[in-house]
Amino acid sequence: MIDRAEPPFPETPGLCAGWRGTPDGRCLWIAPCWATLTGQSEGAWLDLGWLERIHPDDRGALRGMWADAQARGSGMVDLRVLLAGESGYRWLRIQAMREAEADGGQWIATAVDVDDLYRALDGERMRRLALQHRVRNTLAVIRSIARRTAETSDTVEAYRARFDGRIAAFARVQGHVIRAGGRGIDLESLLADELLAHRIGPRHRVDYGGTDVRLSPRLADQLGLALHELIANAGQFGALGDADGRLTIRWWMQETQPVPVLHLDWREDLTGTTIAAPDHEGFGLELLTRSLRYEIDAEVTLDFRPEGLHAVLRIPLVAAHATAG
Repeated sequence: MIDRAEPPFPETPGLCAGWRGTPDGRCLWIAPCWATLTGQSEGAWLDLGWLERIHPDDRGALRGMWADAQARGSGMVDLRVLLAGESGYRWLRIQAMREAEADGGQWIATAVDVDDLYRALDGERMRRLALQHRVRNTLAVIRSIARRTAETSDTVEAYRARFDGRIAAFARVQGHVIRAGGRGIDLESLLADELLAHRIGPRHRVDYGGTDVRLSPRLADQLGLALHELIANAGQFGALGDADGRLTIRWWMQETQPVPVLHLDWREDLTGTTIAAPDHEGFGLELLTRSLRYEIDAEVTLDFRPEGLHAVLRIPLVAAHATAG
């Protein structure tokens, strides 16, 4: 007669269940904690009934482990077990061995909870995938900057100056992305940093402010480059290049469906001078009128008034974070 008394399993941290069965995996006894973990009723685990709580995709690995263990005398496999109430699966590590003193060549096994380990591995895998995606996007942006700057530069010196400025602006955005972590990039800080990089001052010539908005890295990449082009253009041709010129920047959120929209209003005012609309499309104009629409679905309106540029950007915040403040 087969003895189904509970075997003396040692105290093991994370131990979920002890098991005893035949060499072909038929269960003779299982610890009461198995019922608590899986919701399997008393006796339903007998024979091969315990396999019903194993994830279907993991049963092949379990059979393979069991076959190898017959030759080695022991085996180990990680698998997912269906929890009580059909509430999901949890990873367990099954370690089985032949019980030398058991009558009839019985086997014993332990199940140790390793779900936290697998969750950590999944998190690390997702972080690696996110990093790979971020690197690919970054390289694509740099390649686009290099190509378009070359196409719109007449001399090597002009190319070098413009390319260096745009890469430096892009690098500043990356600094904001790293410092922000998963909180999103603060729009006001992004703008202030870009103004500082262009040595814009004193403060009274530039008036800016608006809703507290947190941007996704992808959105910050594009909007950071757009702000760089607007500021550089204002310094060379617009309000920031005029001794008495003024620049006013405001932004706010519009709660619309299906997603909220960020509005950014850029208004330059010159005194004693006028500007004309550009007679060709350079990198900055292409970025504002084409790239922003393609990359982040933005709507951009540019009004080259004689007294200064008035630009309005409307950006759906599909991939951004925003909080009213």
